[in-house]
Amino acid sequence: MPLRRPHLTVSHEARSMGRLLGVYGALGVIAGSFAIAFAWGVDQLSGALVPHLPPMLDGWPTWHHLAVLVLPALGGLVVGGLARFAPEVMGSGIDHVVDTYLRHRGAMRRRVPWIKGLASVATLSTGGSAGIEGPVGQISAALGSWLGPRFRLSAAERRGLVMAGFAAGIGAVFQAPMAAAIFAAEVLYSDMDIEHEVLVPAIIASTVAHGLFKVAGAPHLFVVPSVRFDSGLELLPYTALGVALSAAAVLFVLGYRRLRTRLRGSTVPRWLRPALGGLGVGVVGVVFPAVLGRGYGIIELALSPLTPALLLLGLAIAKAGATIFTVGSGGAGGLFAPSLVIGGALGGLIGRAAAELLPGLAIEPTGFVVVGMAGFFAAVSNAPLSTVIMVSELSGSYALVVPALWVCTLSWLLARKLSLFDAQVATRVDAPFRLADMMGAVLHRMTVREALGDPPPAPTTVPPNLPLRELVARFAHSPQAVFPILDGAGRLQGVVDGRLLRRTLAEQGVDTLLIANDFQGPAVTVPAGASLHDAITAMSNTGFDELPVVETDGRLVGILSRRQVVNAYHRRMLDRAPGDGTPAPEGYPSDEQTLSVDLAAAVARGGVLPDVAAQSPDGVMAELVARADLAAGCDRGELLSLLRAREALMSTGVGDGIALPHPHAEHLTGVDAPRVIIGLLREPVAWAAPDGQPVDTVCVLLCPSGDVHLELLGALARALHDPTLRALLRAHAPSAEILARISALEPAHAP
Repeated sequence: MPLRRPHLTVSHEARSMGRLLGVYGALGVIAGSFAIAFAWGVDQLSGALVPHLPPMLDGWPTWHHLAVLVLPALGGLVVGGLARFAPEVMGSGIDHVVDTYLRHRGAMRRRVPWIKGLASVATLSTGGSAGIEGPVGQISAALGSWLGPRFRLSAAERRGLVMAGFAAGIGAVFQAPMAAAIFAAEVLYSDMDIEHEVLVPAIIASTVAHGLFKVAGAPHLFVVPSVRFDSGLELLPYTALGVALSAAAVLFVLGYRRLRTRLRGSTVPRWLRPALGGLGVGVVGVVFPAVLGRGYGIIELALSPLTPALLLLGLAIAKAGATIFTVGSGGAGGLFAPSLVIGGALGGLIGRAAAELLPGLAIEPTGFVVVGMAGFFAAVSNAPLSTVIMVSELSGSYALVVPALWVCTLSWLLARKLSLFDAQVATRVDAPFRLADMMGAVLHRMTVREALGDPPPAPTTVPPNLPLRELVARFAHSPQAVFPILDGAGRLQGVVDGRLLRRTLAEQGVDTLLIANDFQGPAVTVPAGASLHDAITAMSNTGFDELPVVETDGRLVGILSRRQVVNAYHRRMLDRAPGDGTPAPEGYPSDEQTLSVDLAAAVARGGVLPDVAAQSPDGVMAELVARADLAAGCDRGELLSLLRAREALMSTGVGDGIALPHPHAEHLTGVDAPRVIIGLLREPVAWAAPDGQPVDTVCVLLCPSGDVHLELLGALARALHDPTLRALLRAHAPSAEILARISALEPAHAP
């Protein structure tokens, strides 16, 4: 009898992992190829357009200095024009990537890579003080977002693909794949936390992209001489370096934020702001031409023992100012390279001072330059771990790991209250998508029977022949919204349709003819053993806030409400949370209380859409529906029809430049949770408001429940009366600032 070969099978998990590895590798190839082309193009254009001048003005300005004065402003004009099609390309791009991962399911608009690429070339090739790492990272992240739907990846996998692309772009052009991968996992949070799910995809993609970049013959960014760390006493001057870097980082971030806020609150059109910033760069560049572009020549000067110390100080200040002008005004460039340059110049300055003051330690200022580069970026980005790895990859050894750990941690601790990136949240627990995932996972593990309690409260039922007058009395004196109709044998026949009942109450002369059976509708039930997730899904699909609960034999057990589901969830979370038996914090809902709606969460789901260009109410609603981040399966055409129907009823223009379209979305597929979509209009639009003012802000409210709908609408209306929030909306502030203000307002408005 012939031997049979064992049947080899490949598990679904193995196939899925193989597919993801292939996708991450392909993304690394795409990102690496783009990084090569982008870096080459920027270098060629910069060399052709920006004159080569000494690091500092020596004598009277020449015609070449006049070109330096004008070029960055011209580049800013190009950026402003391109940003009309995609405002998210302005700035470094890191905020947009973080916001996409945390709040938008890894979805970016397809136009972002092309517009960001052109805008970044315009900024960097004309002398803008910025780096190519941020733009390449954002573009590669957008390419990852584009790949996700092509491979039918889940939302979690698409988020990972976005950060893998981000790491691949930075790892390639900066030639530090491990630091880039850790930075992608670390930059999402402002506290010491890391997104470990991002690490493996980021490592794969960044390694492939870096390898491709090296195969193409990319030279080192700068040559670092041999460095060493021999004595623990050297940590004393390194402590001074950490303090100096943190102080400089605070001043840099405050200056960046101040310029950005002043421009957004001014009457200067958005398209003109990068040009004004470019003019400021030109003024600084005339005196210190070395600050133009990426400025890596300043690091070479810091590494050279022949460079005067005062020149390093002047270059550090000038580079900080030029970078604030470039990126703070909306120029499309990265903050990675300028941060390294500023930190390196300050590190060289502190290192030389330490070598002169402490000759017995035989200090090498070169090590201070390398550690200073990492320490400054750790302070401004809240990413100390990746910058330590970066030191090793830059220097080619682990000799400076100890001082790098010390300086990066110290500078981060001293400056951690400030960050360049508004979209960051504090920790993994605060990530908006994780809160939803966590609640879904808990609800999947809980049953309807658990939420009802043991024993469940007896439901109020009605017989089919109950007269109308008594039926109305039951409605008036019971908190139930759904009344099951039972026959003589106690079997569930249906439920009283409250909509029919309300319409009939307006009829005259028929009240004595009607009984409960005349208002009977089909009973949408939920099994007692079903999960709470299934129960909530049934409520969302039907539009009912209460459902009859039945056993397997059809026997009625009770009535399940949304309030009971939420209370059961919170009981489970409190049971699992470590505690000492103390009562719940003030404001935490008890079993008898109904949860207040979470307006900030609803806005985070719907999103803040800037630069809405339509010029009519119908056009605005169409653009909002097209751009909004909606749940999977949501019919956008049906949503637009609902909005148009609601608009035909008027009353959505509420005055003070605000419109609040709020259609009845109970039966709209995909409205699984309340959403508020905020649209910031490029130009005010006439909206038939009571005060006659045109509308500049449109808030679309989508909600599956009547009670929650009204409560959320009230919370939104109260929030929009806040003058600070209105100022942020009118200034088209970043979504993170708007969400932060809404979150700050909610406790004051809680019932």
